[in-house]
Amino acid sequence: MNKYIKIAAAAAAGAAGFLGGAFFSSEKLIKTTGYTLDTGKDGKKITAAVLSDLHFSKFGKDNKFLISAVKKINPDFIIVSGDFFDFHGGRSNKELVLKTLDELLKIADVYFAPGNHDKRYNEITGENCLKYASEAGCIVLDGSYADTQIKGRKVRIGGIFDHSVYLEDYGERWHKSEVYSFLKDFQETEDLKLLIMHRPNTFIYTKDKWDIDAVFCGHDHGGIWRIPFIGGVYAPEQGIFPEYDRGEYSFGKMKMFLSSGLEGYYIVPRLFNPPEILKIDIK
Repeated sequence: MNKYIKIAAAAAAGAAGFLGGAFFSSEKLIKTTGYTLDTGKDGKKITAAVLSDLHFSKFGKDNKFLISAVKKINPDFIIVSGDFFDFHGGRSNKELVLKTLDELLKIADVYFAPGNHDKRYNEITGENCLKYASEAGCIVLDGSYADTQIKGRKVRIGGIFDHSVYLEDYGERWHKSEVYSFLKDFQETEDLKLLIMHRPNTFIYTKDKWDIDAVFCGHDHGGIWRIPFIGGVYAPEQGIFPEYDRGEYSFGKMKMFLSSGLEGYYIVPRLFNPPEILKIDIK
């Protein structure tokens, strides 16, 4: 009997160690996922680093490991696709975020569009986190866009917060919405068009086809827990086993790059789902 107890104890210890390692790697070991976007438009290759959903994440003192991972990408510009601030932490979260943004700005220009936690941060604290990001030197895009040049390429970069309208609301209400009007205006250029929208729902639910080269989203945390060969377990608004959890998706000619982000979901840790930065090479 003792023999079987020892075997069971060893198996339990091994399983606990395996899960502990899986939880740790899914919280602290950053991975970089690379994609290539071929727009068919003339110009030099440019590279973007995309970060999303920092929330409370700390990767070393002042996020030094996160900064190091971005430096290795050597980006021409950096996209922050929402939820860097966190209303649960309130003001205590602000200093870490601002230090992180300061270090990112030493690498390249940062284009910052808000997520739901950034918006709620303002409501809970009475402060304006987008103002803080702007004062730090970020190009804040909240229902706006910037026409710029990157390595000689003309690029329009826009950002707007999607209010997560569900499928049944996509009709007359959708076509009269602020988001719809912004997208119609945003696409009216021949330049490279890159859009930051924290929640992917607009492009998941609506059947509209947009003349936009790429949109960069977060919010879904990669499904939080991932089952090998199956995918994410849960995504906000999409529910259990979401069709869209992380990766590259096509909507007509437009590509959507959905980051699994850097943090878990409230108190729920990530599993088999390492924190992720995207490297996008745009040809």
